Amino acid sequence: MIKLAESDAQRARAQNDETGSQRFERIYAELRDRICLLVYPPGTVLSEVTLAREFGVSRTPIRRVLHRLEFMGLVQIMNGVGTIVTDIDLKTFKETYDLRMRLAELMGELSPAYITEDHLAQIDQLIARAKKLQKHRDRFEDYAMITNDLQKILSSLTGSAPLREIIELFYFRVARIWFTFLPQLGWDDIISAQLTELSEIRAAMASNDMRGVGRSRSLHLHRMLTRISRFLVEP
Repeated sequence: MIKLAESDAQRARAQNDETGSQRFERIYAELRDRICLLVYPPGTVLSEVTLAREFGVSRTPIRRVLHRLEFMGLVQIMNGVGTIVTDIDLKTFKETYDLRMRLAELMGELSPAYITEDHLAQIDQLIARAKKLQKHRDRFEDYAMITNDLQKILSSLTGSAPLREIIELFYFRVARIWFTFLPQLGWDDIISAQLTELSEIRAAMASNDMRGVGRSRSLHLHRMLTRISRFLVEP
């Protein structure tokens, strides 16, 4: 399972070192991942008081985080009720994936960032993690974290801020739908597909070919949509 909360000592050290903006991003990323990995399933009510106590902050930054999650379409803030994790929207899933494929192709065209040795090292780490999962079956949370970490790397290589923002928006809107289907797919198939994507992206990055990175990402999204399309057929 993913780590849901830091220890008191870790949190105290982090709060001493980080700025308000860094704290906001850390809390936002943690809650976003909990929603996307279905730790907070649809219908879960999120309490500002409980979250503020957990993260050791006032309710103000928690409220800001929840508003950002609402913009992402992951929660709905209802007066008199609270903040509720939204339902999974299967109706727009395919349309969103089609758009994600188009956006991925733009990564190498709109102000792409320069690929560094650090980026290559990060991809190599993801490949090593994915290979370990070949020997440890049905660790879906670990697989999901690899896909999330890959998205972070690709975001860092997307030089256009507006493009980066919309790619991340659509990624997290549909990530939990994809993760919901994982147990119904063959474990060997999804790990093999993940390794194929990582290897193709790594090869393109080694040549500093951001267009190739975007094409590899788009192709992988197409493959994923094909795999789960049978689950999207209405009765």
